[in-house]
Amino acid sequence: MDGLTIRAARYPVAGIAVTLIALIAFWSGNQLRLGFESVWPTIIGAVVVAGAVTALFRLFCGDWARAGIAAGMAALYFFYVPRLLALLPVSFAVAAMLHVAAIGLLVLLYRALPSEPVKFRDVAGRLNLLCALLLVINAGSLGARQWRLEPARSAVAESLGDLHGEASANSPDVWHILFDRYAATDTLKSRYGFDNQPFVDALRQRGFVVHDSAYSNYQRTSHSVASTMNGSLLDPMAAAMTGEQGDWVPIYRAARDGAAIRRFNAMGYSTVFAGSWWEPTRFSSTADRSMTVRAVPQLTRLIIDQSAAGFWLGGLAIPYLDGRGDQCHRANEKFRRLRDLAQDDAPKHVFAHFLVPHPPFVLNADGSCRDIAVARKASRTENYLEQVRFANAQTLELIDAILAGPRPAVIVLHSDEGPWPAPYVGDEHGLGTDPVPVPWAKLSGDQLREKMGILLAVRDPSGRPPATMPASPVQIYPAILRDHFGSRQPMPASRHYMFESDAALYRFEEVGARLAAR
Repeated sequence: MDGLTIRAARYPVAGIAVTLIALIAFWSGNQLRLGFESVWPTIIGAVVVAGAVTALFRLFCGDWARAGIAAGMAALYFFYVPRLLALLPVSFAVAAMLHVAAIGLLVLLYRALPSEPVKFRDVAGRLNLLCALLLVINAGSLGARQWRLEPARSAVAESLGDLHGEASANSPDVWHILFDRYAATDTLKSRYGFDNQPFVDALRQRGFVVHDSAYSNYQRTSHSVASTMNGSLLDPMAAAMTGEQGDWVPIYRAARDGAAIRRFNAMGYSTVFAGSWWEPTRFSSTADRSMTVRAVPQLTRLIIDQSAAGFWLGGLAIPYLDGRGDQCHRANEKFRRLRDLAQDDAPKHVFAHFLVPHPPFVLNADGSCRDIAVARKASRTENYLEQVRFANAQTLELIDAILAGPRPAVIVLHSDEGPWPAPYVGDEHGLGTDPVPVPWAKLSGDQLREKMGILLAVRDPSGRPPATMPASPVQIYPAILRDHFGSRQPMPASRHYMFESDAALYRFEEVGARLAAR
């Protein structure tokens, strides 16, 4: 037994190493969607848990070296066995027996380790070295790609520039409420048979100007929010992108840490970012506060879903980390917290992204949670409209709370995109599983208008029509900063684009003429 093997046997690192190898594999498969800022909490948390598991095994195994090997075997089961067994078309009962058999096999392998100290140290040292080698190989591959991606990402992130404006003692609060996939009024009427005019009238009675025919600037949330939060079309990002055309990370960063938040920070406002479970709006690194409600990092969710935890929780119907239940609770809780926030007398900029009426369909109109069996039995229209009714009622309550608060406020309501046209909806009952590949360039005019037709309403603090009414979401912040914060920046053009595909996120086709050609 050589000296390196002897030294390697001293350290109980197998559990941590196997855990890190598994996390790297999950991250590597999602590297174009998850920047380091999204994954480091999960990595640190997983290392802490692996260390705690190793310490727990120390109580039963007698020494640290054996505890490390036991923890490595436990990590092997936790991360890899469920993914392997998931390939088998068997029932949960059969899969559960296979899981138990796999655990038993790993126990037998542990018990087969040499009992004689010298021989055990040789085996332990070799296993630790193997784990270390695999970790270095996997981390090196991921790190090399990350090294190539980040310079291009930085250039893209810096391409959109800044917004201008200065606050005074009389400057208002800004409340920016974004509803995901809230359809335009004419779409609700023609596609869903729903008259939304009473809600529009209620907004107008409260002093809102409601755009009669607004369209999103881009067809997906990521691009739309990035454009809105930076007061800029995304052409500069396209020009600056020298990296991979399928890299979502620069767009996600532009959405969560946009120029609007930076500007209000610089003006001394308290910035509140009330996002969703979806990674691009789960948190903001720039805002003073991220209002999170049961928000789990995407890497953590992937690990839970595809590990032993996901297998047993799902198979036994244990409602812990239940995405549908969390989504229902989150929407209600965020509205409640925002109503409370409206009573705060500090200058504030609030951005709130609601995944409503966006699928999954988890809400009834009264805010109660919609059982999945009920949602599957009901039509897509019925499910969608229940969430529209919920959003309408809660929105009016929130607006009334803001208007009754201690500070004047600009209030903006809009949607980032319309609902998906019926042929492309996919599964709308699970989190993040609804979209299917869409031939964007081949959408009919009606499908295009359905996808990009949106709600857009603005209330000036005076209750009179805004001096500058945005024609589309890209103009929202430039208009607010011009009317209330002394900005003289030119207004960006109100144009409408579709990116080509998920593999060509930075290649855009202008579709404004098609939207206008009824």
